[in-house]
Amino acid sequence: MHRWNRAALVLLALASAAAPPPAGADGYAAGLAFLTLIDPVEGGKMPVVAAYPVADSAGVTVLGPYRIDAAQDAAQAEGRFPLIVVSHGTGGDVLGHHDSLTALARAGFIAATVQHPRDNYRDDSGFGTDLQTIGRPHHIVALIDGVIADARLGPRIDPTRIGMVGHSAGGYTTIVVIGGRPNFALRADYMKANPDDPLMRRAQAVGGVQRRPDLALIADPRVKAAIVMAPALGFVFDAAGLASIKVPLRIYQAQADEVLPGQWNAERLGRLMPNAPEYQVLPGAGHFVFIAPCSEEMARRAPAICTDPPGIDRAAIHARLNAEIVDFFQRTLRP
Repeated sequence: MHRWNRAALVLLALASAAAPPPAGADGYAAGLAFLTLIDPVEGGKMPVVAAYPVADSAGVTVLGPYRIDAAQDAAQAEGRFPLIVVSHGTGGDVLGHHDSLTALARAGFIAATVQHPRDNYRDDSGFGTDLQTIGRPHHIVALIDGVIADARLGPRIDPTRIGMVGHSAGGYTTIVVIGGRPNFALRADYMKANPDDPLMRRAQAVGGVQRRPDLALIADPRVKAAIVMAPALGFVFDAAGLASIKVPLRIYQAQADEVLPGQWNAERLGRLMPNAPEYQVLPGAGHFVFIAPCSEEMARRAPAICTDPPGIDRAAIHARLNAEIVDFFQRTLRP
């Protein structure tokens, strides 16, 4: 059995949210860019947000309930930077992990995320179908292609240094992108053990629906390192389906995950990986702790994803979490 590092996260205090964040270790602030790409699965539009290094002073952008520590369309810093792509969870939002995007930008990365078609807060009609389980990795490949081809961002990206972060269904997406091959017949074992799981019961209601029978699983060898946070659908992978994964991997498990039981998801993936991943447990934390700390307005709009178990300080956890994400990619995506 792999020897995992299960040390608890050290909780750090955040500076006042009223002030812009300090520049990163390399002296960068964060800029913010918005792109629109074409969905390779169904042909619609895919909103994209990217954060990138800025050489001058920091700024703040307010978009609805989000306060983003980045200046929109600020002048880019000179140089070429690694690219990190981010995949949100089911029913998520392109801005749901904005603090991690900007933390990466301040550390000298370009970080980009896409709003997954048919699996976001506006439209989750693809849930449980191949538009979700097979389509999501296609969105990420298109995201990588799109930001590299973008006239503003592309010249600043080092295409030999690409990493990926995924939360929940985005964690599943990440495992597929780095070479995992799901076996959906394994869902039967999970359902026998967890017959009342509401997500799987919902998936069963549309189970087996194929809206794009020609759609095939896709991986992207350009992704050289990855982080998954509270990954979903871990139970559809076995050792054979994970055998091709060779890139450095870090797995986060929320100890009190109320949505995705760790033993069937994060723990299972960690145990079956061909190479022992870095493994971190967040004591007492729930599933949504990986989403950016909520503003008061966001907490009113979406209390289910903004409320943490007693004793959990999401802002403090994110201070450490983002530092660990930066450290991981600095170590694994060296020139």
